[in-house]
Amino acid sequence: MEIYLTGAVTNWDDPFQWQESIEQEFTDYAFVNPYKLNDFELGDDGVYDRPHEVVEPALEKIQEVDGMLVRWDGEANLVGTCMEIREAYQHDVPIVVWHVGQDERLSPWLSYHTRAAFKSRDKAVKTLIMWSGDREVIA
Repeated sequence: MEIYLTGAVTNWDDPFQWQESIEQEFTDYAFVNPYKLNDFELGDDGVYDRPHEVVEPALEKIQEVDGMLVRWDGEANLVGTCMEIREAYQHDVPIVVWHVGQDERLSPWLSYHTRAAFKSRDKAVKTLIMWSGDREVIA
């Protein structure tokens, strides 16, 4: 089983901390960090000159995964995440939101395209794993 991890970075000092912590705690599953699907570093201005090198590998991978976990923070600029959500939705990939923002309500657009949203990271991950095919995970 392979889960695509998308959404707001943790912070600029350790931007992938949240993805790495999930990978370390849920070792029976494979996780995809879209930032590692190409040779660009976070903050590399080259992405603006060659957007196809960012977008195309992500679109291909989304079509192959079993589920998508979205770390949603309404205060972050998540344009790419929204596009990834839409791609997953169009390919019937189960999508679950881990909501870290202050606002209690999600956009109707986000709610429409995702199966559920949780404030608890672990509940979001376990629910997604269950919906993605592993019925034995404890939700």
